[in-house]
Amino acid sequence: MFVLALVGLPLYVMILTTMKPASQAHTVNLNWPTENAFWANLGTVLTEGETVRSFFNSVLIAVPTVALALLTGALAAWVIARGRRVGTQMIYYLLLAGVMLPPAMIASVKLLQSIGLYNTVPGLILFQVGVGLGGIVFLMTGFVRGIPYEVEEAARIDGASSLRIFISIILPSMRPVLLTVGITNMLAVWNEFFTVFFLLPNPAFATLPLGLYKFAAANEYQLNWNLIFMQILLVSLPMMIVYLFAQKRILSGLLAGAGK
Repeated sequence: MFVLALVGLPLYVMILTTMKPASQAHTVNLNWPTENAFWANLGTVLTEGETVRSFFNSVLIAVPTVALALLTGALAAWVIARGRRVGTQMIYYLLLAGVMLPPAMIASVKLLQSIGLYNTVPGLILFQVGVGLGGIVFLMTGFVRGIPYEVEEAARIDGASSLRIFISIILPSMRPVLLTVGITNMLAVWNEFFTVFFLLPNPAFATLPLGLYKFAAANEYQLNWNLIFMQILLVSLPMMIVYLFAQKRILSGLLAGAGK
């Protein structure tokens, strides 16, 4: 009950405020609006907040980031789970160290500038993949270790190449953990603010969180909480829908990984 109130009350206040006209939204409270201005607020945010462009920018960055992170993470997890060499295990521990250490933002900016990828979408994608790779490999490696090695040996005896084994055997077997990691990684990338702020300052590529910051910081809308909360709702709604429909799959994927 406490958790429900802790999560539900702010959500209720946010939705309630999006329905208020500007004259009633200067202070955040639980008072019911005298008139419903939801659609007017939505129209203002969509036209003046550049929400549509920010949404497509978020998709442009989040989808390739998650896809590349899953592919590289699955390949690395397979190699590490089957590897017996000391060097392979050292790489695994280095990746785990990346989970505990924060990214060096200044050094990353200098590195991307030196290779010509600063303030570009590919540079941001590669950085985010690198930051999240340690946690992805950690979750996937334990899952791959639970896949019987005899299946791979049988495929090799039949003449299958390593690539064929990975595509036809390993990836289908990893479907539960791929889905779980993919959704959690998508949530993290979608809501990322500081990385985009520092590595992609070009306003033409502003994502939804960065667009929300600029919209809320504008002097014209500084106290118009109805518009600010409407923007917050639009930023959060896509991932709320994804999580709502995928929460059972996330849980089943985590349980499957624990069982393995």
